[in-house]
Amino acid sequence: MPAAGAAWGTTDMPALNEVRLLTDSLRLDVQPETLPARLAAQPVTDWSALLTHADRHSLTPLLCATWQAAGVLAALPESVRAHLLRAHADNARRNSFIRAEVLELHALWQSAQAHGLVLKGWPLVERLYADPAERVLYDHDWLMAPAEAEAAHRALLEAGFRPLPGKDAWVEKHLPPVWRNDGYRWDGYLFDPLYPRPVEVHTDLWEAGWRGLAVRALPDPWARAQTRIVAGQPMRVLGDEDTLIHLALHFAGHLVEREARLNQLLDLARFLARTELDWDLIVRLAAAANVGRFVYASLDLARAIFAAPSPPAAAQAHLAAATPAPFRAWLTEHGPADVLANDYRRRGRGQDYRLTFLAARSWRERFGIVRFAALPPLGQLQAKYRVRHRWQAALLYPVHIAERALAYSRALTARRP
Repeated sequence: MPAAGAAWGTTDMPALNEVRLLTDSLRLDVQPETLPARLAAQPVTDWSALLTHADRHSLTPLLCATWQAAGVLAALPESVRAHLLRAHADNARRNSFIRAEVLELHALWQSAQAHGLVLKGWPLVERLYADPAERVLYDHDWLMAPAEAEAAHRALLEAGFRPLPGKDAWVEKHLPPVWRNDGYRWDGYLFDPLYPRPVEVHTDLWEAGWRGLAVRALPDPWARAQTRIVAGQPMRVLGDEDTLIHLALHFAGHLVEREARLNQLLDLARFLARTELDWDLIVRLAAAANVGRFVYASLDLARAIFAAPSPPAAAQAHLAAATPAPFRAWLTEHGPADVLANDYRRRGRGQDYRLTFLAARSWRERFGIVRFAALPPLGQLQAKYRVRHRWQAALLYPVHIAERALAYSRALTARRP
């Protein structure tokens, strides 16, 4: 076993059939009583690699609960069982802190006259999981109107939160993330209860023009918002159809950017299975935001990996029609294996742009991707070169282009025999 507080400690990628042992245990169509035979029929050659992968996809606490309920935990090697039980216990403690933080933030927003919607996170934990210990959370996300977002951000700073160093400084969908670090130093253990949770105050659900594509904002999510009991208090959340689209876009965005986690896809699968949805509304909203291709991609992968229910035939046909044929072909031929093997610490150079091009629906979007690669948003350059004003960042475009050209030249030279 690794030392207390440490990560499991391997960088090896487990075999794909062994990764499927993890995800097959969590499929919606698998009966718990079949799990002992499934695990017995699939000998694991490297538990260290497999559990490292489960950790990085935030599945370990849920696997512990699932295998324990199925009666197979006792049959696992002692070190494996200890790792699973520790992750579950630590995540239970961690989530008790997170629940308290949700209530603290809600009270803080009320004092600041900032009325937001809770995104993903704790509302989904309570809605989709029998025990909060089963779902790993890493941050808090709230959606607010711009003026109220500024007030909320000021309230956070006044309450002792501080900006994360260099974290997504160029992103425009939310204000700079903040947290209470208080001198904490992370040792690599992904379920540390004391790891401080960042807070992101969003003004948009995703970036307009993301990666150069003609992606637009979701039309007026406030009009469809719902009030639900969250952590024992009435709070506002996205409507169900907007939540479905947001979960799908969240996963698809991370898939393209090579940092997707399987627990994000499982959230989507469980939400689909437990929610009555207006699919005509989903199709209309996805078309208005030009994100149908990403909704299609996430739904397709959730079905393939976790046996999520498919949309009605008419909705499926509309979403498929909004998805370029090369992107659909990639999803069919490579998508599930790619997601199962994805490791956000080893992203694979260039694959993000390959997938972005596959998702492009026009030559104009392809040009936008090239422009994004060569001329990133000013906010990104501002963060990269640490300048105070955007006009200063604009003057640094030639420097950025020269650096990219030099890096490309060096990469070509390194590949030559």
